[in-house]
Amino acid sequence: MSGGFGEELEMFRDTVRKFLEKELGGRGGKFKDKADLKAYWKAAGDLGLVGASIPPEYGGSGLSRLAIVLIGEELGRIPAGAVAGANLTSDMATSVLLDAGTEAQKREWFPKIMAGEVIQALALTEPGAGSDAGAIKTSAVRDGDDYVINGHKIFISNGTIADLIYVIAKVEGAGERTKSMTAFIVKGDAPGLTRHKHQTLGYQGGDTGELFFDNVRVPASDLVGEEGKAFSLFDTSITLDRFHIASRSWYASQTAFQMTLEHARNRKMFNQRLIDLQNTQFVLAKIETDLAVGRAFIDRLLLKYLNGTFEPADGAMLKIWLPEMEGRVMDACVQLWGGYGWMEDQP
Repeated sequence: MSGGFGEELEMFRDTVRKFLEKELGGRGGKFKDKADLKAYWKAAGDLGLVGASIPPEYGGSGLSRLAIVLIGEELGRIPAGAVAGANLTSDMATSVLLDAGTEAQKREWFPKIMAGEVIQALALTEPGAGSDAGAIKTSAVRDGDDYVINGHKIFISNGTIADLIYVIAKVEGAGERTKSMTAFIVKGDAPGLTRHKHQTLGYQGGDTGELFFDNVRVPASDLVGEEGKAFSLFDTSITLDRFHIASRSWYASQTAFQMTLEHARNRKMFNQRLIDLQNTQFVLAKIETDLAVGRAFIDRLLLKYLNGTFEPADGAMLKIWLPEMEGRVMDACVQLWGGYGWMEDQP
């Protein structure tokens, strides 16, 4: 493997990196309004950064789904990524259509996704159903040629700006808990759908929304896959989600370490450099060790993913360890930056 992901994806990385530095870094990770955000997604679509895993027969590049993990790394690499929220990694929702979409659904939505004209969201989590996905209460009742959806979703990335929402609801008679969970396409302007944006402690440039469904009518043709099959359908999305979060945490930590190392070499105190103090050296050595262990862990599991032996527990360990490592690294770096680390205008 060249560069960890293979030659083709590393070429993709170069395009992603230049785009994010110019388009996201120039905005500081924030968007003035929805028009500004739409222009950003359109620019990403023009470069082939959205829907990169869509097969050539639909006009796509047919890249590995690990392209999302690579985008996550590059979002972590730049300071603007700490503001931007899910951003382009929400494109992992494309896996839903790739795995279970009908030919008609693919022909309708893939061109719009690749063009950056459509922002996607995956609506599963509810106020009483987070980790316990089987506890969702949102329902979908068949009524002639339609399904009628009622319920409440929360903590949804791109929840208030998405044009295409994959909603998970329980269909009556399909079984209990996970065996009744079914996926539907709901358009962002569907009658009966109202949305509210949450103000979060982090990712100030992102969008985390709360969705309310009041007799939202969806044509039966917008069912994705079969009734009662949604739980297994999202295994792929969950795996990619855990991978990109872990990789984003690693690269954000790596960038913070590099910035802090340079700061420690230049900061003068007590007639010496900050880096000449033994405590500073201990702290930096511990960070570098964390980075080495984290990278080795990610790379080992990337190989397992590629050879088909990756397991759900692997993804859970990734999502536990790497973000916790990022917390340790960021705290240590802020301490070494002193007062400067507390200022919003500092990276």
